[in-house]
Amino acid sequence: MTKKNKNLSNNKSYTIPIEGSLGLLAYGDIGLRAWREVKQKNKAEKNVDEEK
Repeated sequence: MTKKNKNLSNNKSYTIPIEGSLGLLAYGDIGLRAWREVKQKNKAEKNVDEEK
């Protein structure tokens, strides 16, 4: 593993906005999956709130 790859594997937290961001696109598939997960959770929470 090269130094470049080791730097990419650092566990840094990133807050994913519901609207998305260009930073997520830079992560590629991983970023899109994370954004879709946040979007689905928000949609589910919104549906639960509307049912009340």
